[in-house]
Amino acid sequence: MEKAASRPIEEVFTDLNTSQNGLSSEEAILRLRKYGYNRLSEKRQIPFIRKFFKHLRDLFGILLLVAAVLSFISGSPELAAIILGVVFVNIFVSMFQESRAEKAMETLKSWMPEYAKVVRDGELKKVSVREIVPGDIILLEEGDRVPADARLIETFDLWTNNVPLTGESEPQPRNAETTKTIEKAYLYSPNLAFMSTSVAKGQGKAVVYATGMDTQFGRIATLTQTIQEEDSPLQKEIALMAKWDFFIALAVGVVFFIISFLYLNVPPAVSIFFMIGVMVCCVPEGLQVTVSSALAINVLKMVKQNVLVKRLSAVQTLGSVTVICTDKTGTITKGEMTVNKLWVKDRVIEVSGLGYMPVGDFTINGQPLREGNTKSLDKLLETAALCNGAKIDPPSDRNRNWSVIGDPTDGALLVAALKYGQNIEELYVEKPNVDIIPFNFERKRMSTIHETKDEMYVYTKGAPRNILDLCTKIFIDGKVEELNQENMDWIETRIHGFANEGLRVIACAYKTVPKTTYKKDETLESNLIFVGLAAMRDPPRVEVKEAVAKAKRAGIKTVIITGDYGPTAQVIAQEVGIVEKEFCQVIRGVDLEELNDQAIVDEVKKGNVIFARVSPEQKLRIVRVLKKSGAVVAVTGDGANDAPSLKEANIGVAMGASGTDVAREAADIVLLNDSFASIVQAIESGRAIYENIRKFIVYVFAHNWAQLVPYVLYAMFSIPLPLLVVQILAIDLAIDVVPSLALSREPPEAGIMQEPPRSIKERLFTRGVFLRSLYIGLIIAAGAMYGCISTWMAGGWQYGLTLAANDPVYIKGVTMTFAGIVLGQVGNVLSCRTSKQSTFKTSIAKNKWIIVGIAAQLSIISLLIYVPLMQQVFGTTGLGYMDWLYLSLITLSVIVAEEIRKFFVRRFSKTTEDPSMHDHT
Repeated sequence: MEKAASRPIEEVFTDLNTSQNGLSSEEAILRLRKYGYNRLSEKRQIPFIRKFFKHLRDLFGILLLVAAVLSFISGSPELAAIILGVVFVNIFVSMFQESRAEKAMETLKSWMPEYAKVVRDGELKKVSVREIVPGDIILLEEGDRVPADARLIETFDLWTNNVPLTGESEPQPRNAETTKTIEKAYLYSPNLAFMSTSVAKGQGKAVVYATGMDTQFGRIATLTQTIQEEDSPLQKEIALMAKWDFFIALAVGVVFFIISFLYLNVPPAVSIFFMIGVMVCCVPEGLQVTVSSALAINVLKMVKQNVLVKRLSAVQTLGSVTVICTDKTGTITKGEMTVNKLWVKDRVIEVSGLGYMPVGDFTINGQPLREGNTKSLDKLLETAALCNGAKIDPPSDRNRNWSVIGDPTDGALLVAALKYGQNIEELYVEKPNVDIIPFNFERKRMSTIHETKDEMYVYTKGAPRNILDLCTKIFIDGKVEELNQENMDWIETRIHGFANEGLRVIACAYKTVPKTTYKKDETLESNLIFVGLAAMRDPPRVEVKEAVAKAKRAGIKTVIITGDYGPTAQVIAQEVGIVEKEFCQVIRGVDLEELNDQAIVDEVKKGNVIFARVSPEQKLRIVRVLKKSGAVVAVTGDGANDAPSLKEANIGVAMGASGTDVAREAADIVLLNDSFASIVQAIESGRAIYENIRKFIVYVFAHNWAQLVPYVLYAMFSIPLPLLVVQILAIDLAIDVVPSLALSREPPEAGIMQEPPRSIKERLFTRGVFLRSLYIGLIIAAGAMYGCISTWMAGGWQYGLTLAANDPVYIKGVTMTFAGIVLGQVGNVLSCRTSKQSTFKTSIAKNKWIIVGIAAQLSIISLLIYVPLMQQVFGTTGLGYMDWLYLSLITLSVIVAEEIRKFFVRRFSKTTEDPSMHDHT
């Protein structure tokens, strides 16, 4: 029934088999059975148990489950319980991040009103919204929310707020006239009203043609539901790492089991236990929890920067963003119409201040307005204040900012009058309003009639040329003169000049009529006295221009996708530096239908394109096309119309202050201050966090290599087992967690936003990361094993002999291995802070959490070694000061070895960058 906009009312009635008198109650019941309730249906929610088993399929988790089962079979239920605990913690951390789709649907439903005024059986009745059916006649009044998609059949000064669907911040005029030609993005047809939009002012009557999921709002709900959330690059990387780790751990475990059972003739139970140890060594059990915790810590840090992250993995994805698709209204701009300039004969007065706060200065050519000859300006702002239907609402507990109730254009004029110092209440006392001729889409003007003791004042404002057609005189410095051709030329020149600046121009006029001759007829708005012009716009946010420039330097393209008009968006985009005037291409929604996917990608790559007057489906298509081309897309939005695109994007960014609940629920990130600059700040944080995750992956895998070496030596040389499984778990899940988190707090490196976005295909666990972690791990293992073997030999052990598990000599040797790995990791955490720069050139004061991490390591290892209860659980014993002196050498060895590696890395980098070397080559 989208064709309802272009068909006469009579044909629409015929198609819907209804009339002005509405449906009968019996017919309404029949249609309710046919079309169903007027409500948004929900996707069937996944039961908790299915969600649980979905996460249980994680390869890290499966590997640990295998280890837990083998532990139980081999007679170690305590170890099995510990491993199962690790699995469950990982599962519940992941499940905690889900359920946004359900919340989005709940919010969508909250936009629907509960009751509506409907004509049934020829009478006006109050009917539950869910029982409205196609063919019903509904009445709409100021403040009502439209209950279904409907074709207007009568209107009186009707304006609707379409923010939930189109994102347009200003109320739009509605009429009942047949629209002959409309864009394919028919949401902008003036004779249609849509579910979830609201009536800003006026009245109307309409016939319903679509309900429930068949409405435009229902289609948005369908789009939001059907979009599957993709894993972030970080999640994909960890999944890939888990896949390889799973097969390697399983293969190595089986090989070592065979060696132990067949080659070393170790009993099956012991061989299984050994296999478990090898598998656990290969699995970074704490990685997922550590990554989640590290991201959570950075999320708290980002809240202080007015960025609320809803999905932890989104933080890392930010670092790969290549395209920001942003709305205009409320994102690039403030979403608050503001009078910038006023014109009275011979003078342009500039008005400072942004938004609805009634504070600003009036200047001429940069100089303060001088008192005295301001009669024309007084009359202009008097007209603007009295010919007005808006109200200014000061900050309150519910709304922290100044706001406007009513039409934003009226609000902007009222704010300008208040800035000037007009006492609005006194004006209404002196000249009370007695009548109004409301704005009409055809007339394009509004008039108010005010009464004084002897005269009636008619104040009129509207589109400049419509007002000029009604004027015969002009008000200049307190005098009324003829509106001759010279004055007309002055006015036309100024209208043209303001329009070229992208400003909306409103003309103001007035006249007085003696009470004795006053008559409200068609002549009331004739022979007016022209006063002046008010030029306004929705201004861009102050900080946006620098943020756009910063994004450009970082290789990120910014594209405006808006439901607003193209020329308006172009002026704003040029001002903030998103596009260049000479090369800008504005593509309307109707034109978008003619473009293939590659053409869209090509236009975005050029970097000077604006998509205007687009529908939610078209915006979603743009996002999908860009993603398919390999771009990592961040989408900003504040309306319900943005919800599908926000959810489809790699990163959905909703506005916190001005955004709708639907948009906030569908997004990954919410900007608490609605500032575009916060997006760029979040991208910088995302880049830094990715590099920090790499640092602690090196750190984590280094201890995995160090833990594996003792098991390899045990299998190859038949020595007593130098490290216990429970000690491995203690390192992975407790001792090394805090230092890992400390590494995630490293500040961004200089110049990080001068580099291009990281390729989405770039691996997190690269060859360099692998070799560095192996290099450090082998050094730690060598130091730890030397301490272990030396301790055993000092206690009388010789190669070829066995040691009982309760032998004090064996326990001390195992403790030396355990503590040696921990002390080696102390050196590792200090070294991992940088990949090329010397550790000694990086101040520890920049990240004091490193000190906390090292203190936590030493405290936990001391607790496990010296507390009797812990000694029994973890198979440890106390160490002497000479033992600790030796162990501290492992710390030093790691730092020295890393300094040597960094020296050669720096030297190699300089050599490859030396131009003379390139010439020589």
